[in-house]
Amino acid sequence: MILMNRVYTAVSVIFCLCLACAAQGQGQPASHAMNMHMETSHEHSMAATAPVTFAELETTAAQLEKARRATEKYRNVQMAEADGYKAIGPDVPGMGIHYVQVQHDHRSNSGPQAAGFNVEHPDILLYEKDAASPGGYSLVGVSYLLNAEADSDGQPKNPPFPKSLASWHRHSDLCVLPDRSVKGQLNAEQCKAVGGRFTELTQWMVHAWIWKDSPAGVFSPTNPTVQ
Repeated sequence: MILMNRVYTAVSVIFCLCLACAAQGQGQPASHAMNMHMETSHEHSMAATAPVTFAELETTAAQLEKARRATEKYRNVQMAEADGYKAIGPDVPGMGIHYVQVQHDHRSNSGPQAAGFNVEHPDILLYEKDAASPGGYSLVGVSYLLNAEADSDGQPKNPPFPKSLASWHRHSDLCVLPDRSVKGQLNAEQCKAVGGRFTELTQWMVHAWIWKDSPAGVFSPTNPTVQ
């Protein structure tokens, strides 16, 4: 059940991100796209950034290096598929294709950063098409989901990456239909009536572009170099 909830969360958030990214590609602000296609709440606060400490930089760099070592084998997309990752959603410039972990739950729930986070086992792998890479896809980054209460700054409490470096986002009141499309403006009862699965509030999500540098930053929502 926990695994399936994570999959539905990923589908929901990926869909919303795709809408926003597509709108930006057409010269429209992301908020305009969200309003056009679905009336849902999107929490992605850009509150005043706290200064980052040297220790936080060291810790974050070490975490991302662990993530790189752990996902090295997934530079071959066939290895990712063998380990239970499945492509979900469209191929969108700036984000690529999301491969969501739908088979196993590798994450450890121990330690102060529990809530299902494990830097070595990302919930989502990010790929872009590349004929020169094994399987025709090149690994460009990873994405993590996090269960946490919202803090006063609109970000999750005690996130695994410093708030001064990474900005998380989530969505509310989403209905995932049987064809994996997402519809807004439905309550739980209406969603069930059309055969959908209602999500009152998704988990938090963040991207980390650890395999292809993003000029917008390693934790930027999109990577302009990903085609």
